[in-house]
Amino acid sequence: MAGNEKAICEFLFSNIGNINLKHIGTLRQIGIPDKNYPGYRLAESLSDISTLSTTDSRKKADVYLNGKGVSLKQAGSSFSFNRLQRANLIQVYSRLGLTAPQTILTQLDQEIHRFHQGLLSSRDRPWQNFFSENDFKTLLNFLMMLGSPNLGISQHPAELILEAPATQISQDTIKIYSFDEYFNRYKEKLHIAIRRQWIGQTSKSEHGRAISLAKKSDNLPWVFDDVVGTPRGGWRNDIDEADRKTVYFLMIEKKK
Repeated sequence: MAGNEKAICEFLFSNIGNINLKHIGTLRQIGIPDKNYPGYRLAESLSDISTLSTTDSRKKADVYLNGKGVSLKQAGSSFSFNRLQRANLIQVYSRLGLTAPQTILTQLDQEIHRFHQGLLSSRDRPWQNFFSENDFKTLLNFLMMLGSPNLGISQHPAELILEAPATQISQDTIKIYSFDEYFNRYKEKLHIAIRRQWIGQTSKSEHGRAISLAKKSDNLPWVFDDVVGTPRGGWRNDIDEADRKTVYFLMIEKKK
């Protein structure tokens, strides 16, 4: 979810009945997704907005506006999908019917190795290096609107995407897109972003995620025994230097 999700929802709630939104019409109600089941409960006060979950990866719709599931994005740079791991790729590609999934995976393997060796000028790679436009659009639609590799189809799929700035939210600065509209507007700004974390870094959460990724055999081609780069917070004292590893994953990022 966007970093400004609660500010967006507070603005919308304060303007119920007074704001007209593309694809939605005059806003009549805001629904908060149920954490465990399909459906939603209506927000009846501003305090209800504070109960919105910002970290629940099971849902693609962050809120329901007039009953339509809406994914919230902050205007400008944003991540369309976080932490795509290698172990999920073949299953997802095959499920979605992408062209030559093993070839795509091999190309990504080669790019990760080249990046690890310092042979790439940027960690942000054009999606066109790996996918046809139709295949990338199919993949992005699934990841943004429908589900996730680990959890499958969401109980809260999104029908629409709402973008708003971090500050000065107004009817004029709120933009609402269908997925096709969003893709056509931003496809040249989207990139496959190579990211890494380390077994042995100080951050407990990042260290734990790196260990979890490295435990899966299908992720091992993206796990390296030599350390490249330095984590922002430095290294843990309870992990021997010889046990540190560099672990890679992918993000799909929209640039400004």
